[in-house]
Amino acid sequence: MNVQDRVLTEQNSLFDGMDFSGVEYMLERCTLRNLEAGEKLLQPELANSFLYLILEGELSVHLIGSATLEHVSMFSGECVGEISLVDGKNPSALVVASKPTRVLAVPHDTVWSMVDQSHEVARNLLAIIAGRMRNDNSALITAHTKRKQYEHQATVDALTGVHNRRWMNEAFPRVLHRCALDHADCAVIVIDIDHFKRVNDSYGHLVGDVALKTLAGIMTAHLRPHDLLVRYGGEEFAILLPDTGIEESMVIAERLRAVVAISEISSGDLRFRITISIGIAAATQEGNLEDYFAEADRALYRAKEAGRNRVELAT
Repeated sequence: MNVQDRVLTEQNSLFDGMDFSGVEYMLERCTLRNLEAGEKLLQPELANSFLYLILEGELSVHLIGSATLEHVSMFSGECVGEISLVDGKNPSALVVASKPTRVLAVPHDTVWSMVDQSHEVARNLLAIIAGRMRNDNSALITAHTKRKQYEHQATVDALTGVHNRRWMNEAFPRVLHRCALDHADCAVIVIDIDHFKRVNDSYGHLVGDVALKTLAGIMTAHLRPHDLLVRYGGEEFAILLPDTGIEESMVIAERLRAVVAISEISSGDLRFRITISIGIAAATQEGNLEDYFAEADRALYRAKEAGRNRVELAT
C-alpha cells in the first residue's frame, strides 16, 4: 500500500478516533479494486465476503429489485458491505460505481481479526451499521409518506379538492354494502351546473374553474361529515348520503340548491351566480351503484327539462 492509499485508508470511518498503526499490519491481505463507471460491486443475487472501504470515487446504492431507483450515494471515507458481512446473507441492495472508483477489499476474516484486536474498530463498525439502519428506516418512512401522497393524489380531484371518480368507484359500493347489511336507507344524488358552457364561453375556462371550486366548497360546507362527495365529471358532482331516507335526502338536496343559487362567485372584478339541477335516487338493498346512477341521471334530466335550478326524485 503506497503512502497516498495509506492516508486514504486511515481516513475511513472504520478507523475513526484510533491509532491506525495498531491494525495497519492486518490489511496486508487486502486488495485494491479499480471500478469503472457502471461496474457492479455488490449484487443481491451474489454472496459477499468483503468489507469495501471507499478510497476514491463514488458508489450508488440501489434498492433491491429497482436497479434504476437510487437509494443513496457513498463517497470516499465510507464503506459498504458491512450488513451482509455481519449477517452472512446476500446483500440487500445493488451497489454500482457512479464514476471511476477505487476501493480496498477487506476479507471477512481480517475484519473479525481487527474487531478482536481493537475495541475502536468494533465500536466504529457498530456505529456504521447503526447509522445504516437509521438511514434505511428514514428511507422507509419517506417512501411510505410519498406512497400516501401518491394515493391521495390519485383519489382527489386536483382542481376542486374533493374526491374523484376513481375513489367513488371504491368508496360508494363499500358504503352501500354496509347500509344494506344494516338495513339502512341510503340515497345517491347527481348534480350538474346549469348552462355551464355559457360560463366558460362568456368568461373563459379559468373563471369556469373558479366556479367549480366554489361550488365544491359550498357543498362540502353544507353536507354532513359522513356524506360522500365526488367530482363525477366535468361539471357534474355525485353525493352518497348513507343512513338517509328519501325525504331527508330531498331536504338536503333542496338546501344545497338554494344555497348555491344565492351564493356569489368572485373572480377578480367579476361577480356572478350559478344554479344547479339535482337528481336523487333511493338506494335499495336489491340494486347496485350503476342502477342508482342511471335512476338519478334520469331524475336530473327531468329537472333540466322542467326548467333547471330544481330537484327531482327518481320515480
